[in-house]
Amino acid sequence: MEEKINILIYEKDVKLNNILKEQISELGVYEAYATTNQKQLLELLEQLKFKALILNLNDVDLNIQYIVRNYKIKKNFIIGYYEPNIPLLSHNDLNIRKLKKPFKIINLLINLQKLLNSNIVEKDDIFLISDVKYIPFKKILFNLKTNEKEYLTEKENKLLFHLYTNKNIEIAKNDLLSAVWGLSENINTHTLETHIYRLKQKLNKIEPNLSFLLSSYNGLYSINFKN
Repeated sequence: MEEKINILIYEKDVKLNNILKEQISELGVYEAYATTNQKQLLELLEQLKFKALILNLNDVDLNIQYIVRNYKIKKNFIIGYYEPNIPLLSHNDLNIRKLKKPFKIINLLINLQKLLNSNIVEKDDIFLISDVKYIPFKKILFNLKTNEKEYLTEKENKLLFHLYTNKNIEIAKNDLLSAVWGLSENINTHTLETHIYRLKQKLNKIEPNLSFLLSSYNGLYSINFKN
């Protein structure tokens, strides 16, 4: 079974805390932990290994800021959000990805995945279906039965990784471009469609019977794999 990526959420608003945890957990690739108090936050950081922190910067005091800085030094990812009309309790120099409230949940998820995509590390292999293995760190697709192998380009790899880790949600074209290429919403390009076409070809070579559904309707994209 594929090991999930641990995400820690720190938000004092219980309702928002639960919403963030639920939305992130529904993606299936993250194990989301959420807390509303500082003591439990520190305990969780000591007990478990997290790849990313998501926290309300309006609730970050100097003690938590110190923890956050140390966490950042260890090359973990941090997303902070804040209400512009409320003074931040911490200094504004944490050097983390920031979102202004109100924000769309999808934007937070895309920012999270963008951070993870920027540094795909060697971790457990992903099985798209039972016999098709995807190794993000090596940019390889491999069929265990036929020994067929396909190498992905850097952008194909980021695209597949992003689609796979967001396979339960629909993503707008502009958001995909931003996550994989870092392009602004105003750029008109066929880059995405070209890479999706090439990615489909490579997946088909790996396993012709692989049902690879990449829907794109109303400008939204989603991916699904089944035997």
